[in-house]
Amino acid sequence: MLILRFQKVGKKKDYTYRVVAVDSRFSSKSGKVKEVLGWWQPKTDQFSLDKERVNYWLKQGAQVSDSCYNLLVKATVISGPKRPIKTKTKKTKEKQEESAPEQKEIKTEEKEEKTEEKESQS
Repeated sequence: MLILRFQKVGKKKDYTYRVVAVDSRFSSKSGKVKEVLGWWQPKTDQFSLDKERVNYWLKQGAQVSDSCYNLLVKATVISGPKRPIKTKTKKTKEKQEESAPEQKEIKTEEKEEKTEEKESQS
């Protein structure tokens, strides 16, 4: 199954994304893209798309990733509302402690028991 997605190119912290048609089994980094359909620079919010080729791949049954779909809506290739983007968040120590306050209480109780044992032995 084909999918239209972004392929990251450029230097570190200054990326440009290519809009590519690629088989969904392969990563966009693998280099096994069927066709490059355009580009997008997020810093300047400039983009260029080959609308005819995008429509061709959509008619062939290609799926579109959420981010790429939003760009196609912005370029008026596709009509409809934008999709919400799913992002991954890093778990920080504070969030982990909030998610497991019971474990924190158990650890403090164990520490108190150890200190009581040391005091009773002395």
